[in-house]
Amino acid sequence: MTVSYDGYHFCEFAEGMFNPFSVLNTLKSGEFTYYWFATGTSTYLVELLKESDYDLRLLIDGVQVGARAFSEYRVDVRNPLPMIYQSGYLTIKDYDNTFELYTLGFPNDEVRYGFQEFLIPFYTDVTDDEVEE
Repeated sequence: MTVSYDGYHFCEFAEGMFNPFSVLNTLKSGEFTYYWFATGTSTYLVELLKESDYDLRLLIDGVQVGARAFSEYRVDVRNPLPMIYQSGYLTIKDYDNTFELYTLGFPNDEVRYGFQEFLIPFYTDVTDDEVEE
C-alpha cells in the first residue's frame, strides 16, 4: 500500500502523507486499486500539456525546479510544471540546499500510472483498450 498511496510532501523537509481518499476507499472495498485518479482528471490540464509540447518523459525520473515553481500562479504554456504540481500530480521528492533546487516527481504509483495511462491516448495513436493491456 505504501507504494501506491503515500508520498505527498508539502515542503522540503516534511514527512510523506498518505492519500486519505484512496486509503479509506481501500478499507471500504477491501481492494487495492487507483481511487484518487478515478475521481476525475482535468481535461484543462491535458489541453495545457498538449499546447505546451512539454516532454512528459522528463517527469519519469523527476525534474528539478527553483522555488518560483511553487509561487507561479499564472498558467504558462511554456512551463506547465507549476500547474502539474499544484494539481497534485507531482510532489517534492528532494531538495538541494546548495543550489536551492527542488526535485519534483510523482508522489506514488497510483498517480504515476494513472497519469501515464490517462495521457498516453492524448499523445499517441494508442487506444484506451491497448493502454489497459
